[in-house]
Amino acid sequence: MKSLFLLASLFFCVALTSGQAMYRSFPSEILGSERNVKILKPRNYSKNVEKTYPLIIVLDGDYLFEPVAGMVDYLSYWDQMPEALVVGINQRESRWDETAIDFNKGLPTEQAGKFMGFLMEIKATMEEEFRTAPFTVIVGKDITANLASYYLMRKDVKIDAFIQIEPQYSELIQNNLVNKLGELDQHQFFYVATAKRDAIVKDMMDSQADSLFQTNNKVHVKHDALTDTNKYSVAGQAIPRGLDFIFKEYQLIDEDVLMKEDLAEEEKFKGKEKTKDMVSVIDRIQSKYDYIREVYGVEMKLRLVDLVTIADYVAAKEDWEQLIDIGDMAHKEYPDLLYGRYVEGLGYEGLGRNSRAVKAFNAAYALEPAVGITKDDVLDKVELLQEKD
Repeated sequence: MKSLFLLASLFFCVALTSGQAMYRSFPSEILGSERNVKILKPRNYSKNVEKTYPLIIVLDGDYLFEPVAGMVDYLSYWDQMPEALVVGINQRESRWDETAIDFNKGLPTEQAGKFMGFLMEIKATMEEEFRTAPFTVIVGKDITANLASYYLMRKDVKIDAFIQIEPQYSELIQNNLVNKLGELDQHQFFYVATAKRDAIVKDMMDSQADSLFQTNNKVHVKHDALTDTNKYSVAGQAIPRGLDFIFKEYQLIDEDVLMKEDLAEEEKFKGKEKTKDMVSVIDRIQSKYDYIREVYGVEMKLRLVDLVTIADYVAAKEDWEQLIDIGDMAHKEYPDLLYGRYVEGLGYEGLGRNSRAVKAFNAAYALEPAVGITKDDVLDKVELLQEKD
């Protein structure tokens, strides 16, 4: 994964082709003025008219928008995260006033409070004008990261995930952030990256958080001490690592992970007769897609590449009954492609039910080739089984 991040960083600017990024002036009732924002729409936004997309709000957009938007475009291209709408707020001339904290009260100043309200204006406008999914990420660096943390103190504002780069936390945040996270009963992702082992952040995010969230599987907190960076270069690693952390459950199924999960299931039932309580591979893929829908708000069909991964894994285990079920699942998801019926045929062949396998392969022959399997491959299977009979 580290090599992916290093390679991907080279594509920050290349990924933002002309026509993808929109520049617009946004009139704000709360601020009483107009602000410049940048918006990146996903590549196929206009074609996928039914699809919705998570929203990523980038503070310090004058210099963080391009690296965030470029990495979102890159990672979503490889299905390592969902495609997303990215909006960046230009703060070149105003960031200090808009992030100021009243240290007597520990709260944002009046102007900073208005800026936080303005960001919710932006969020509401994006939800009204674009097809946003109900999942919002906010990205900030040093003082803007600190300001973003104050949304956790507001019960009426729903921000689902935070990427905090070199945060400069105020005393109120230091004293209350972890406990506030611990009170949440919905899924929340909080990623913090520092260029060194910051003692304050380490104590907050490592010492306190580890003990507090052991039994809360909905709150996901991570602190990355990126010691081979400085306060300027840390963002180059923090952005992809933060997105990877937040959208880990969206990513393509990994065969090694399947094996570890299977071994864990087998260990759980060691010495016992195997029962229906064991979680099958099909159960796990269905749970994965339920999670994507419920947590990220993204409706999607089973990806063909995921079906191929679990089919290959199950076939290697010679679990023919489950392979037949996967083939049936694949056919329901992709009825025009031969893959589902082909996998079903492999399952019946593994069980020694050759006549049923031939029937499945014949059904596959009438459909469209997929994932490198051609009609000639299907015909070869039919001929081979007929020779055996």
